[in-house]
Amino acid sequence: MAEFRPMSLARSANADAPVALSPARDRLGKAIAALAFAQHGLEDATTPVRRLDAVLAEAERLNRELACLQCNDEAELGRWIAEGGVSARPQPSAATVAANANLAALAPEVRAVSSALPAARAAQEAAAERVRLAAAERDAALDAVAVEAASLAAGELTETLNRALAVEARIHSLREALGARTSGLAASEKINGAVRRAKAAAGVPRNSDAGRRLLDALARDPAATL
Repeated sequence: MAEFRPMSLARSANADAPVALSPARDRLGKAIAALAFAQHGLEDATTPVRRLDAVLAEAERLNRELACLQCNDEAELGRWIAEGGVSARPQPSAATVAANANLAALAPEVRAVSSALPAARAAQEAAAERVRLAAAERDAALDAVAVEAASLAAGELTETLNRALAVEARIHSLREALGARTSGLAASEKINGAVRRAKAAAGVPRNSDAGRRLLDALARDPAATL
């Protein structure tokens, strides 16, 4: 089984300069590594179960084949009886004999599988539970990083809104100064119209994919950003 190596560093724009992650992102990096480790463990635990199941599947196939061959043999024997048994009594076909021999040869393996399978399945189920718990921790850590990323973006939003409001404040100051003058009333109203038109013209297309892309990226890379 591979060694568990939790991730705790991201890379800056300079690929040679590692940057420490925030506590939330550090937790996510470790959770991603732990989930990958648990998934490898589940793969390792599943392989023996598949091998054991394959033996049982082969035994089941041979049993079905033998049942079909025996049915054919019995039909042949029934015809012989109906005809008065005047010829030599039909014997099991070569295929029936071979299927019987194959099933008998597989019998020790079937018994061994029956003995080993419960423990193998228990190990597989335990590994699957570890994957479930690791996935839950990864998801919780990812949610925390998503909130952190949104909070950082909200800070940028505040700065952008403040810049826009500062521009609007300068425009309103000019409008008020004009409004204080009798000759400036008409110009003041035109400024109001200009502000209304500017606000009506503002807008950007809705970016509905950005959040999904971030969540997809964070599931693999704790340093991904919005």
